[in-house]
Amino acid sequence: MQKYTPFTDDLQIALGRCQARFKCAVAVVLVIALCAVCVTLWQIGRAKPLVLEESTKELLLKEASVDRKLKAWCDDVEAFADNIARQSLVQLSVSSYAAMSKEERSALNQKEGGYDEDKALMAYLRDMFATFAKSHDMEEGLLVMADGDILLGASRTPAFSEAWKGLLQRVLATQTFQYGSFHGTEGKAYINVGVPIFPAVDGEGAKPIGALIMALPLNSLFRDLLTPPADNRGIRRMALVQLERKEGGTLCIGVESRGNVFIVHRELLHRELVLKERILSEDQMQREDGQNYYVMFFPSKTGLDAHVCAMVPEGVMDQAIESRRYMTLVCLSVGIAFLALVLVLASLLRDRAVRALVNRRIAEQKAILDSINASIQDGMVLLDKNGRIIYMNEHFFTAEGKARWVTLHLAEVLERESADKILDCMRNVLESGAESSLEMQYTDGNLYRVTIYPGQESEGLSSKVSLGCVVFFRDITEFRKKARESQQRMQKILDVFSTIVESVDAGLRGHTEKVMAVIEVLEPLLRFSREELETLRIAARLFQVGKLFVPRHLLNKRGKLTPEEYAQVSRAPEAAYELLYSLNFGLPVAETVYEMGERVDGRGPRGLKGEEILFTARVLSAVNAFCSMVSPRSYRKALSVETALEQLKKDKGFDPEVVEALCTIPVKDFQTIVRKCTGEGDSFQNAMALWDQMDPASPANSDR
Repeated sequence: MQKYTPFTDDLQIALGRCQARFKCAVAVVLVIALCAVCVTLWQIGRAKPLVLEESTKELLLKEASVDRKLKAWCDDVEAFADNIARQSLVQLSVSSYAAMSKEERSALNQKEGGYDEDKALMAYLRDMFATFAKSHDMEEGLLVMADGDILLGASRTPAFSEAWKGLLQRVLATQTFQYGSFHGTEGKAYINVGVPIFPAVDGEGAKPIGALIMALPLNSLFRDLLTPPADNRGIRRMALVQLERKEGGTLCIGVESRGNVFIVHRELLHRELVLKERILSEDQMQREDGQNYYVMFFPSKTGLDAHVCAMVPEGVMDQAIESRRYMTLVCLSVGIAFLALVLVLASLLRDRAVRALVNRRIAEQKAILDSINASIQDGMVLLDKNGRIIYMNEHFFTAEGKARWVTLHLAEVLERESADKILDCMRNVLESGAESSLEMQYTDGNLYRVTIYPGQESEGLSSKVSLGCVVFFRDITEFRKKARESQQRMQKILDVFSTIVESVDAGLRGHTEKVMAVIEVLEPLLRFSREELETLRIAARLFQVGKLFVPRHLLNKRGKLTPEEYAQVSRAPEAAYELLYSLNFGLPVAETVYEMGERVDGRGPRGLKGEEILFTARVLSAVNAFCSMVSPRSYRKALSVETALEQLKKDKGFDPEVVEALCTIPVKDFQTIVRKCTGEGDSFQNAMALWDQMDPASPANSDR
């Protein structure tokens, strides 16, 4: 049991406790300040690794963009080379040359001699290939046979270097397009490429009989690839790097764009070069043009065996590191200032707490007394585990106004049916160990709430008595009566609201009654919960309230609305939501009205779909659409029930479960609802009549 501090406690003890808490607060603040200083020093020491790590993450965001550009360039190069290799004239020429003997090839390549069709074709191909290479700014191009014999070249004296021989071997071995190495001259950069040439007449599975080897220039698309992005995160230079293993070390070939020219670097490193991919660290630095750069490598995801190199100047990183250290110190200063303010406030609050101590003790004692006085207004009965009464107070309605100890069974004091309900509930309470309650009406006509708590053994009871439960009886007759009256007043207010809304738009007369009637018919089919049914009943009356905020001439306009007029009409759901939300029904009425315009297929204003939309909103949306279709409007006649249901089934925007339930209702029931709920008479006068019927003394009318 909770122990309350007696009012006569020595205040000096309480003051000592308050002072001890203040000292503890000071100690905690000092410890926090010391920890903050240590953490700050640690963060300052880790500033450089953290900045490098964050910069690494930021640079990695650019990798996808670089990959897209590199792939686009590679696709262009491969498509260009493949287009040449697949030309029928090239394939036929290579196939014809491959079928020749060594003597025939030698005679064909001799400049002197007779004139025949093969030499004429060879001269034509050579001129055409040279013209094509010159027009595309190619450094060199060769049609090479599988045995290494050169069919023709772009120049008069074609050179077949060792690098090109290795490229030819890779093309023939893989039978696919292959990239070679970069090289450059006079501000231009080239890349060697090779594409296989297959026989012109052989089917699938044929081996290449030769290859097209070219030195293609790097174009503007490649320059864009090597241009740092606008939001470059500190990148100043970018390059594409290839590595070739040589006997003396590693040959590093790098290409970068400077202005309108390409720079090709070739450097033989006499030590093993290890590329740390996607890492920006002090171990990976490069010095060029008198400046140090942090370097990060992105491996190419294309057939090009190369790495994209992003270079960040050391000065940019140093500036970022100093900024982090400065911000860390600023945060420490702000934190220490805040802790000092906390200490000042704690000192002021300590004095205030001492002065308020006595008043708080008095308030605590008063609260205890008030709680006791409030509890003894209810009837109380102590029951043992067998249902026999141990004690009942003077407010127990069968105790004849006297508190007494009795030994009667509960069934001897209450009606048998009421006693059985209480005893059944008591057994459940004893099993679960949790309180429970029920409502019962006694013979005097009053309604009581019976609350049962599991009992605890007490030293004041005899050892032969086993306490079962403590039962409280509270008369809630008057409470229920006022609740019913309040509900009736709310019902009249809702009727007034719905009638006023219908008076704004003549086409809505009787619409609310139709919607409510259809919902009542759907209730046994869809098995609404109590909360859902009450939400639908209120929302059905008020979902058109947003039209009060729309100009009347727009509601009855026959022609097409202008964009400005449509914007005014579209404000109706939001205005209805704001109004209904402020009324605080304790139910999701406002949300139901607001989500009526959503569609289960996601084509609504906010894009909600399926079960993201409230079930009550889905029900009300379908019912409202059906009732609107079977009602006449200023721009059309009313549809038949069958036609309206058929249109609902075709529309994928409504909940299929609700539509299916509507289709199971007999047509004659719908026709009865439509005839019964047709609006007649002056809607405004009906609203005023409902308002006058309300009790003038009620809270709802007192605020008019």
